[in-house]
Amino acid sequence: MRREKSLFNALLTHFLMGVALGLTLVLLLGLIDAFHVRDLVAKSDAPIQTTVMLVTTYGLMFGIGAALTGLVLTLEEES
Repeated sequence: MRREKSLFNALLTHFLMGVALGLTLVLLLGLIDAFHVRDLVAKSDAPIQTTVMLVTTYGLMFGIGAALTGLVLTLEEES
């Protein structure tokens, strides 16, 4: 028999999957360069800080969204 996951572990799993998805999207945005993100970052006053901000924002945005979705799905599954 499989042991039930705690709510924290389930939310942490969803959060980390969302962060991985967000980081993958940022990597693709930088590599494909369809929206000229690379040029925008390179021509900014502080390109390193801009890159860190972009990566952090996408990672947290997708991570929090996935965690909230996981919370809804986990609570719905339990009831």
